[in-house]
Amino acid sequence: MNLFTSQNMVRVVIYAVSEQDARALEPMLRQAIQSRRQWPLIQSFPGDFSGFLRYVEGNPYLIMLAAVPGPSGARLVRQIRAVNPDARLIWLSDRENALGAFGEHVTAFGQLPADGDMLEQALDACNVRRRAAGSQG
Repeated sequence: MNLFTSQNMVRVVIYAVSEQDARALEPMLRQAIQSRRQWPLIQSFPGDFSGFLRYVEGNPYLIMLAAVPGPSGARLVRQIRAVNPDARLIWLSDRENALGAFGEHVTAFGQLPADGDMLEQALDACNVRRRAAGSQG
């Protein structure tokens, strides 16, 4: 069985600037995904952006989460989209990046610090977009 395409499996890949941010996001994501009766596979790349890019490159069966505040956030999101234009992407940043988020083709945007409710809404947006994309083809 391919874990990427299983109906019951979600693979979430996190890039966070700090290990502390990644550690804070993981349990909230696990809770949000498990509440949907899905077992999450979560891979974190705190501070390792090149490793994150290698991992996600060309794989459309992911939910990518980038927790990148400040002015560098949009640049990093563009780099993520350059290597993986088709996967779902949640960008967590600060309020100043909210308007530009959808110009960067993110699936969902949330403000840092994240909370469980916001992450659930972001995952819902990823699922809606996935179903819509599947029905167009």
